[in-house]
Amino acid sequence: MTTVSTPRRVTVWTALLAVIVYIAIAVFLGDFLSGLADDDQPLLQFVLGHLGALPAGIVILLLYVRWAGNSADVWRERPTPMLRPRRLWLIIIPVLALVVAISNLFDVVWSETSLAMAALIASGTLLVGLGEELAIRGVLLTAVRARHGELATLLVTSFVFGLAHAPGYVISGLPPLLIVVQVFALAAAGAVFYWVRRVSGLLWVGVLLHAFSDWALYMGTATELPSTSIPQDHAASSDTTLVGLLQVALWVALAVSVISVIREDRRNKRQKAVLA
Repeated sequence: MTTVSTPRRVTVWTALLAVIVYIAIAVFLGDFLSGLADDDQPLLQFVLGHLGALPAGIVILLLYVRWAGNSADVWRERPTPMLRPRRLWLIIIPVLALVVAISNLFDVVWSETSLAMAALIASGTLLVGLGEELAIRGVLLTAVRARHGELATLLVTSFVFGLAHAPGYVISGLPPLLIVVQVFALAAAGAVFYWVRRVSGLLWVGVLLHAFSDWALYMGTATELPSTSIPQDHAASSDTTLVGLLQVALWVALAVSVISVIREDRRNKRQKAVLA
């Protein structure tokens, strides 16, 4: 059973406000700063939009965590394999996510990639991973879990993660229907990172996998780097049959995980009833 000790002053709404502030800084300040570079300088746009905007948003999130006084719950929890039942099969979700991310590295033309470019992109994606995981799987997850069950925690954090990228799509001029499709796709990616945190018990594992996934993806599309600090497609990957099969396996595992969470909530309710 997963428990948190969130102070009463911390609510889902205050957590959502912190997330919204972070998104606003990442998207709008990032878009402004990236606009200072010419369109034929995608790497400079990426650096300005990420390294220029994200640190400010991350500092605000850290200040919120300090104010909330629940730092321990934000950064760590008891790993799912240590709970009863152990549900060791859930480990397959982060493993598949890692394999899919690694597959994107086969799209990289390493002979045309400089060490400096790889380092700059890695710096930007590390900030993205830290900011988004701290906001969604840290601040928001902790607040939702303190007042609701794990199913609500999974769904809320996953769909907020998807919706957080909608402003970037709007700025890019994507059609509304495509935005909806992408939001749902990113919600699935958010569910993956939810399980990365739960299986590992550490927010930092999600931060690093998130950063690596984006880095591997962007290294293969260096001429089409996202300029805003909220990258617009965590779901994209190498277009191969193998990767397609891996993603299908990942979606199946996510679907089964929802059933597992529903059963977990029922067990927790029965346990609370017995203790009462």
